[in-house]
Amino acid sequence: MNYLKNVSPSNEPILSAARQSTAAIVQAVRQRGWSAVQEFSARYDGFSGPFRIPRERAVEAISAMSPHVRTALETAVNNVRTFHRLQRDLFRNCTWEIAPGVSAGLRFLPVENVAVYVPGGRYPLPSTAVMGIVAAQEAGVSRIAVLSPPRGPEGIHPVVLGTLGLLGIEEIWALGGAQGVAALALGTSPVAKVDMIVGPGNVYVTEAKRLLFGEVGIDGLAGPSEVLVVADETASPDLIAADLLAQAEHDPLARSILLTLDEKTALASLAATERLLGELPEENARIARESWSTGGVVAVCTLEEAAAFANRLAPEHLELALADPESALPLFTAYGAVFLGHFSAEAFGDYVAGTNHILPTEGRARFGGGLWTGTFLRPLQQLRLSREGAEALAEAGNALATAEGLAAHALAMTKRGIPS
Repeated sequence: MNYLKNVSPSNEPILSAARQSTAAIVQAVRQRGWSAVQEFSARYDGFSGPFRIPRERAVEAISAMSPHVRTALETAVNNVRTFHRLQRDLFRNCTWEIAPGVSAGLRFLPVENVAVYVPGGRYPLPSTAVMGIVAAQEAGVSRIAVLSPPRGPEGIHPVVLGTLGLLGIEEIWALGGAQGVAALALGTSPVAKVDMIVGPGNVYVTEAKRLLFGEVGIDGLAGPSEVLVVADETASPDLIAADLLAQAEHDPLARSILLTLDEKTALASLAATERLLGELPEENARIARESWSTGGVVAVCTLEEAAAFANRLAPEHLELALADPESALPLFTAYGAVFLGHFSAEAFGDYVAGTNHILPTEGRARFGGGLWTGTFLRPLQQLRLSREGAEALAEAGNALATAEGLAAHALAMTKRGIPS
């Protein structure tokens, strides 16, 4: 490997600094309830309410949208809904005969109460509302509460609010940060407790989800955004640079890395990145440049070498900017979502193509996946034994229970194993 631009070390030292204050916020909400939520909202968001946003305001915000934004959102909703509705077809209630007289099965039921967190700090993210809400709707979740941080005294950003109106959301809370997560996870009157919280957020949101997991379900722990682009000589340096910067502008902690099989393409992509930085709006360029300072460009000799690097990193987004990405794909086994070929920019997945952009980061793709319809479905197991099935299994069950010293277990099976 030839490191043309060194990859920075992990962001963990920066992220760990937020953990102590998050723990204090969660503990305060646990002890003092709604008064603590109000206090932290005023302190961190400059917002004192009203916290519950009426459905009518969200509907009004639809009409305030520009026509092209509304049309774009409708396109996104349609494609995301289509993809996630098709996923629902994977979940069939089934029973199978395991042995004579022994049938086992699964039925899939949705989580009943879910909160979807929609970030609203540096940028308003209506696209994240679409991703979290549509997946929950297609799973059949009965109560979907949305919380989004207020942007100062005006509350939730109008575009986010209009998106919630388009999606038919009834329960909307102008709440953010660790205090918002704690309010819904613990239940703090006037907010009813939820069973699961999903959606990305800043380091305080992520740490609050981590602390409260077990009392409430979560989709995962979202860190700063990541992209790994694997490119060959057929890739366009301009397109590579645009995709690297698309991730970099998210956050100063975001990470963009290029692995290339062609050093000439790597050098041209580095030059294109510097040029495109000069074309971005000032604030976007500032954030992207800070993020890109920690990114990397690495020339590799073989596709196998690139895949080994990628599988260790397990990036949130993987782009295969290759002449034949489908043939290369089996080599890559750890990523949140993969984008195949020169025209499949990751940004399409962020917005309108249908795949979900709430994905695992920081290597968690090695053991988890992104948000999908299945996130909200619970596989409930069932068993039915006939008299004959119980008789056939009683002897083996008795032997195992006795070996474990659990006499009542053995008795419960033995009593059913006596032939009639």
